[in-house]
Amino acid sequence: MKHNERFRSQLEKVSPAIRREMEWSCAIVDKIDEIIKRDGITQRDLAVRIGCNETQIVRWTRGFPNFTLASLAKLSEALGEDLIRVGL
Repeated sequence: MKHNERFRSQLEKVSPAIRREMEWSCAIVDKIDEIIKRDGITQRDLAVRIGCNETQIVRWTRGFPNFTLASLAKLSEALGEDLIRVGL
């Protein structure tokens, strides 16, 4: 997500944990956007693939979603690549 100067200045005022959460959320949204643009997937196509309505996809890609691990797993499967990686 592109950040304007006001957003960046506000982000500096929150706790490090909240800042990290927002940064991760933005990175995930950016990755989803990158994949759907690169692969020519519409938001409607993605919604069908994961079994939700298009409005949910729009909400996820327009704001700061509170993704669950289940939703990230569904999105990763539908997009054909991991949105997050955890070293185990």
